[in-house]
Order: sequence, then structure tokens, then C-alpha cells
Amino acid sequence: MKKIVLPIVLIFFLVFPFSGRALNLSDAAEMSVLTCGPSKQVHALYGHTAIRVQDPQQMLDVVFNYGVFSFSAPNFVYRFAKGKTDYLLATEQFDRFVENYKRSGRSIDEQVLNLKPDEKQQMLDFLIWNSKPENREYRYNFFYDNCATRVRDVVGNQVEGELVFPEGAGLDWTFRKHVNEYQKVLPWVNFGIHLTLGSPSDETATAWEEMFLPDFIFKHFATAQIQDGNVSRPLVKETRSLFQPDKKEAGWNPLSPGVVLAILLFVILFVSYRQFKSKQISDWPDYILLSVTGLIGLVLLWFVTFSEHPAMQTNYNLWWAVPANLPFMFLWMVRKWRPALLWYWKALSVWLMLFFLFNFIIPQAFPLGFYLITLMVLCRALLHSFLFFRRRQG
Repeated sequence: MKKIVLPIVLIFFLVFPFSGRALNLSDAAEMSVLTCGPSKQVHALYGHTAIRVQDPQQMLDVVFNYGVFSFSAPNFVYRFAKGKTDYLLATEQFDRFVENYKRSGRSIDEQVLNLKPDEKQQMLDFLIWNSKPENREYRYNFFYDNCATRVRDVVGNQVEGELVFPEGAGLDWTFRKHVNEYQKVLPWVNFGIHLTLGSPSDETATAWEEMFLPDFIFKHFATAQIQDGNVSRPLVKETRSLFQPDKKEAGWNPLSPGVVLAILLFVILFVSYRQFKSKQISDWPDYILLSVTGLIGLVLLWFVTFSEHPAMQTNYNLWWAVPANLPFMFLWMVRKWRPALLWYWKALSVWLMLFFLFNFIIPQAFPLGFYLITLMVLCRALLHSFLFFRRRQG
């Protein structure tokens, strides 16, 4: 969500002219949720959520931010891939927070919470405790524990009563469909993320779970009620738009995965047909397709086996991205071994046809590009199989 490569400054040193004693909020204090719009930067595709605490009588205006991490942390990429990324709760001055988002051209909306004085104090006390060095770190989980869900939980746990949402508040979308709406502005990034997301991401998200996305914090908080016994009150008492950038319509991308892969499929079909008619096979399409799908399969197998990300487990992309394709490609390079290896092409043909036949019962959604790649490999596997039979009959 938000990348801040800065030293983490405790709230005591940032805004308080003292330490070691509690800060008592005045009656003028306000607690609010800030929802920041997405951008085309990968780490900011989904937007951001934070909590603002404002008390003019105490000269206090600070943002509690659960979305802090650093790319400079040791082995960041490996730890992120393995699901061992640690995020932090940090604080920063409100003016600085807003200025950073304005420079990035990202919208900022504020929802002032309808809280009692003791609820505000309790929430601030918790946030101060949570921002201490021994408490501020948490293990990031994209769908279930991120900067948005942390804000959702803080608000839900600190109010007197229970947060209640209108019936039918959720969209009944899967997690995959939710993230796809944000990722499609970067088509190739979207393609890569769908590769790594397994069948758990195709589960339907409840209204509560939808709030892993900041926009849905904003949406559901707007209609939420605090239910305390027989008494209820709106969670949000006022909504403010702090900054709205000029909107830019996303145009059609001629180099999107669907377009590029459709062209490549046409090329593979044309080349394969010519080779079938001439009975002369060129190896370059096989080497490319076997290496690409085999490498994808090995990477996905690593994620399924070693990653702690729940959404990456049980990934049916391994049905068409066959890890064995990569070692087979190296074996296929040895021409004298090819007669003994032709069985692999026949087995691969059957395996990929089964993928298409039973696709409707697989509990995982596949973007169009995955089918196009599978058709390319199936085309080459069938070519080798048919030519094998033709030679035997001849």
C-alpha cells in the first residue's frame, strides 16, 4: 500500500513535547479515517488507509499509518515472495502525509468518526501502545492483514458496541475479481499476479473481508452503524474531500497480454500448419514454449510449496504451466534421444486437453491469456504426436 523509506519516529518525539505520561484528548478532538486513492505504482495499486487524530487544543494533528515498509530491508524480495514481509505502524504529521499524496496525484477523502469522548481516548491510547517499538511490527497478509484491515479492526475493537452493516452491503465478488479491478491499469502486472494467485483467491469475500481494500473501508464505513444494545448511531458523522486530482481515462493498450498472446497463437498455428504439411519441424517454437511454461511452473511450484501467502496455495495454473516442461526441453535438445521421448508430447497433449475439458469444475478462474498459452503448447504437442503417427503409418 504505501512505501515510506524513512526512519520510524515515535509519536512521543513527533508531536508530544513530553513523554512518560498519557495524552488526554479534549472535547474538540476528532478521530477520522483517511482513504487515499490508488496510483499506477505497483505498491500503490490498491490505495491506502490511515487514521488521523486531531485535537486543536492539544496542537495535535497526526496520522497513524499501518502501511510502512522498506525495500532496503535485508532479503526484501525473497521474504515478500515467501510471505514473511513485516509491516510497521508509524506516525507522521498530517500536513506532510497530505502533501505526499498530493504530489503523487492521489485522492484523499476523510471520514470523521462519530465517537464518544471515551471511545476517542481509548482508540488513541491503543494506537500509542501499538506504535511502540515492541508492538508496531506485524506480519503482512495481502487479503487478511494489511494497512486497511488493521484500520478496520482498530475501529471495530475500540467502539462501545458492534459495527453493523446494511444487509447486502457486499458485492459478492471473489478476492480475485476485486484485485483485478485495480490491477488492470497495469495489464502485464495483472497477468503476473493472476499467475501466482491460487484457488483461495476465488473464494467470495464477505462485506467485512472486502475491507482489505481501502475503497471498501470508505464504502462500508459510510453506511455502518454502531450497535450498542438497542441503541445505534452512524459510524461516520461527516465526510470530507481533502484532495481530488484530475481524472485521466485509461486508454486501450495495444500491447496488452491478450493482444500479444493472441498474435503469438496465430503465429504458432501458422508455423505449425506449415510444418505439418512439409513434415519438417523447426524446434524454436518448442524451445520457447517449453522453457516459458516450465519456468512458470517451477516458480509456481515454489510458491505453493514454500510461500506462506494463503492465496498462493493450491494453484491450478500448475495444470497448464507444467514444471516438467523445462527439464524435458533440455532432454529434447539431444536429437538421438528424441524417439524415446516422443511419449512426452502425447502425454502432454492428453494432459492439456483434460485441462480444457474439465476446466468448468476447477475452482479457480483463469484469464484469457492463460488459455492462449495453453493452446500454443497443445498445438505443438499435437503436431509432434500426429507426425509420429504419420511416420509409423508411412
